[in-house]
Amino acid sequence: MNSMPLILSLLLVLFVSSCSNMTKPQPGLQAKKIPINYGLFPHIENEQLNKDDVFFLTLEQQQEISILFDKKIKQGYEPHKALSEILAKKLVNFTYYGETYDATTAMRLNKGNCMSLAVLTTAYAKYLGLEFSYRKVSTLPIFTQKDDVVLSSSHVQTLIYDPTFVAEKDVFYFFNPAVVIDYFPSKSNRTGKMFSYETFLAMYYKNIAADALTEKDLNKSFLYANKAYQFDNENIAVINLLAVIHRRSGDLKTAEAIYKAGLNKGEDSIPLLSNYIMLLKSQQRIEEANTLQNQLNKLDDPDPYQWLGEAYTAQKMGQSRRAEFYFKKALKKAPYLNQAYMGLYKIYVKQDNLEKAQAMLVKALEWTYELDERKLYKYKLYNIEHNITATH
Repeated sequence: MNSMPLILSLLLVLFVSSCSNMTKPQPGLQAKKIPINYGLFPHIENEQLNKDDVFFLTLEQQQEISILFDKKIKQGYEPHKALSEILAKKLVNFTYYGETYDATTAMRLNKGNCMSLAVLTTAYAKYLGLEFSYRKVSTLPIFTQKDDVVLSSSHVQTLIYDPTFVAEKDVFYFFNPAVVIDYFPSKSNRTGKMFSYETFLAMYYKNIAADALTEKDLNKSFLYANKAYQFDNENIAVINLLAVIHRRSGDLKTAEAIYKAGLNKGEDSIPLLSNYIMLLKSQQRIEEANTLQNQLNKLDDPDPYQWLGEAYTAQKMGQSRRAEFYFKKALKKAPYLNQAYMGLYKIYVKQDNLEKAQAMLVKALEWTYELDERKLYKYKLYNIEHNITATH
């Protein structure tokens, strides 16, 4: 994928001081924990993961950031803006690459995915003594597939707070000045909940576990997924991943128990339900699978990208009817998703239903503003209109 310029925006962001506004892992009781078959991975206990290693910077890297930071401060920049300026200049050619790196590696290679940038930003902020937090963003996911594993990336923004801000007495503040470090800023992005440092670490370890799963390294995948679970035992994505790892390791009984435990968390999870359905179908438990499929179809998740992801998964599995259903469901939530219109366009072309395909292209054009994309869609529209005329 081409390198993409890093964009940093200075905003007033919601100041979160109470736990009720922040997604935090809950310690929970022993009874709430999911069943894990550690016997599948007997050597895991001998391997340790240290969270401090994630944000470690070499002495040379520390010296480099110190020199740049001191220079900006002398120029009159406030500390949080100084850091944003450093990132803007140093990472202007930061290359998007679909892997999750620790801070040392991301800085050395000058590349990494969205999570890698957040890790590097955190490492800088920690070293410079600046306060930070995280916010999830709903945006167009990036999908990769290896064998029967379909992964979608999550999008994270890092917020660096102004250390010079002093609240006035008897004044209630909704916002606190901060810089937002964002890899893929877009008008269509929808900001989500703030979340904690522990949740961020769980997301980091989960990413590496998922990558290891695609490489069929089940031991590494379990090591990192289990570490993620230790940081956030309420994280449905982590629970779902642990279930998949158990299924891949041949322990279908524990995998199913984990899926059920995940469902009992009370949080609707489209990926978890979808994977559980796949397990049931593999065992020819069609009636149970259909029951869960109906449950999945009736979910009213407000995030259109969840349904878009489910549509892409169905499409990759050759299930056109399911893909069509989920593309339409995504559009009900977000009629501006030109990706969903294009997904339907491909389905209708394959079905030789040119009129419907034409209608989808027209709708996609309404919500497309990139010049190159518009040119491509217009070219497709011209061809399909020509084919329709030729058949009449």
